[in-house]
Amino acid sequence: MADAELAVHVQEARAEILPRTQGQKHTRLPVLQFSVRADFACNKDAVAESVTISVADAYKRYAPAAGEETFEIDITVPRNQIAAVATGDFCMAGDTDGELLLAGVATAQVSLRCRSENSVSIRFASQRLPLRLVCSRRDAQDPSLVSSLAR
Repeated sequence: MADAELAVHVQEARAEILPRTQGQKHTRLPVLQFSVRADFACNKDAVAESVTISVADAYKRYAPAAGEETFEIDITVPRNQIAAVATGDFCMAGDTDGELLLAGVATAQVSLRCRSENSVSIRFASQRLPLRLVCSRRDAQDPSLVSSLAR
């Protein structure tokens, strides 16, 4: 392999929101949890020294063991680290259900640092993070999504 390689894979996140009052066109997002996987490989004469994954102000740094080529994590992004998103008339007062897929509410930034005897190299990659908003009344919440409302 001539150059280090870095690929980023993400899974769609889900968040439950409550209906908004008429006239509100933006939705403030709750705490979000994104699943991110980095597949990486350094040049044959180098070793992976670190992999860093960041979303907004949240980040995780990982020091891979020799021979490791994958790092997978769930990264939690606190409320208000991602700006309110325009959702138009989705999930307005009176609505009781529905879903809206937002293709990229944030971006996962990933870096791979490789070290050899003679040099250090850094590779960067990024991937948009899809988010599915679920509109629901408080008394009809999906138990798997309830924690996003409480934060």
